[in-house]
Amino acid sequence: MLVLRQPVPLPPGTAACIGAFDGLHLGHQALLNHARALQPRVALVTFDPHPARVLAPERAPALLQSDAQRARVCAALAVDALVLLPFDRELAATSPAEFADRLLIAGLRPAAVVVGPDFRFGAARRGGVADLADLLRPAGIPVAAVDLVVDGQSKISSSDIRTAVAAGDLERAAAKLGRWYAIEGQVVHGAHRGRELGARTANIAATNALLPLPGIYAGALGVPGTTDVWPAAISLGHNPTFGQGIPLTLEVHALDVDLGERLYGATVEVAFAARLRDERRFPGPDELAAQISRDIAEVRARIAAADLAAFARYLSSAP
Repeated sequence: MLVLRQPVPLPPGTAACIGAFDGLHLGHQALLNHARALQPRVALVTFDPHPARVLAPERAPALLQSDAQRARVCAALAVDALVLLPFDRELAATSPAEFADRLLIAGLRPAAVVVGPDFRFGAARRGGVADLADLLRPAGIPVAAVDLVVDGQSKISSSDIRTAVAAGDLERAAAKLGRWYAIEGQVVHGAHRGRELGARTANIAATNALLPLPGIYAGALGVPGTTDVWPAAISLGHNPTFGQGIPLTLEVHALDVDLGERLYGATVEVAFAARLRDERRFPGPDELAAQISRDIAEVRARIAAADLAAFARYLSSAP
């Protein structure tokens, strides 16, 4: 997959999908599919950082994926080119006409452009889909607006997925993403209680990720760039059995494997498939260990081999 950070010409016969694309959910994938039907190649054109982080950082939402995750999803979706346009206040002040001329007509030179029906561009978001079509028509670049996939009675949106994640409804989030919701983080040393409870865990530092509601989850642990994935019991919480005031901790127990020390310092992804229960305080370690055994049994029942294989294919996808 070609990765560009400047508006230089795309390969001939490339349809460009333009937008923020946080999460690359099924609605975004509908744009990619439409673009693929128009031209033999497809490019995803987005902005780095997310425009909200420049224009209104105090209101900017936590993102559904890191830059590396977005690139892996693009590769897994067979996107031919990922274009990350640097976004700053100068670009934000660009008029719609200059945006179309400099970035598209003289820059990327796509064979077609595909956007969502609510696409806005240019200073103060003055430009819309009709404006973009008018500006690109003299250059012979057609513009198509594609409705986002409808889920029940509502359109799929990144904000709706964030709401589902925050509520712990990871099955709903997965239905909208078309894959498990996953976060990226680094394996760090923890309190080493897991080995005493018979379920050794990897402690994950994921400070920039959008974390779900604290609780116990079924999911998977994987290493980006490889096909190494394992079904996992995931604990996100404050370990109330061991006292008060313990910081929020993300601990992951990979089933049927002893990872030993090999992952310390490594970047991993934790995929959340389903919420099993609330975190709660137990009378002591023995009772907690018994509950962990029941949680692990439920993880086995919840995690399908096909879903693990899909997670492995995504993780191994190289930009």
